[in-house]
Amino acid sequence: MTRLVVVEARRLLPIAVLFLMLLAVSIYDSLTGTTVPVSTQPNAVPYKTLLATSLDNGIRAQTVTSLDMWVTIHDVLGLPLTDHDFDPQREVAVFLLNCQLRATRQSDDRVELIVSSSKDTVQLLIFDKAQLNVDPQTVRFTVAEKDKGY
Repeated sequence: MTRLVVVEARRLLPIAVLFLMLLAVSIYDSLTGTTVPVSTQPNAVPYKTLLATSLDNGIRAQTVTSLDMWVTIHDVLGLPLTDHDFDPQREVAVFLLNCQLRATRQSDDRVELIVSSSKDTVQLLIFDKAQLNVDPQTVRFTVAEKDKGY
């Protein structure tokens, strides 16, 4: 009779270990913070990020509308040129310094870039001119910090 109990205990041991692991994962999951889902702002403008690296100083943005500016900004920031073939006829590029883009909002003749401060970073954004609802020649990009009421 004792032999039967020993054999069954050996069979139950892996199940008990799996149960303890499930319990540990459940406790860990309940202790970690919840994530905030990304929501789309009204009048959001689609973009893609080509480059993210580091740099110092305050939050700045630089708009690029020509190939000369594209190369000059890369050189000034000491960044290698990306593999992306920048086409100034179809695209507008924006370099964000010391911040990360969180959302975009378009109104009148400007595109507002809502950012959060992120020290020592560079982010390169590409906007398709066809998706801008204003004249691409007169569009202005403005930067607003997320923690200031957004």
